Amino acid sequence: MNSAADRKWKRVKVDVRVKLWLDAEGAGSAVVVRSYEMGPGGMSVYAPEQIELGAPVVVGFALSASAKALRFAAVVRNKRGFRYGLEFVGVSDAERVELARYLETSGDQLGGPVADAASV
Repeated sequence: MNSAADRKWKRVKVDVRVKLWLDAEGAGSAVVVRSYEMGPGGMSVYAPEQIELGAPVVVGFALSASAKALRFAAVVRNKRGFRYGLEFVGVSDAERVELARYLETSGDQLGGPVADAASV
């Protein structure tokens, strides 16, 4: 795994419910998992599913009860036990800036069930 110094984006601990679709289109049924860390370029989640490295997935989450739901395509870049590192793909610069701003002001203060993934 990459060290913090090698990372392109800073990560912060964020504990939110995340919907995870195990296909590139985000169709079909999703499993609900928990995030561990998040940054403008991706996130890590705990998932009881076996997911192959390089697999395309879709994640959906809201960072607070009042925040709009976000949904991103991602690729599984690494795994350690049940924790998977996901890199967001196809994210617009505006979405990345919005996510970075939110994490800068709220990250590491988030914990527990901050947002419900049901609305994503």
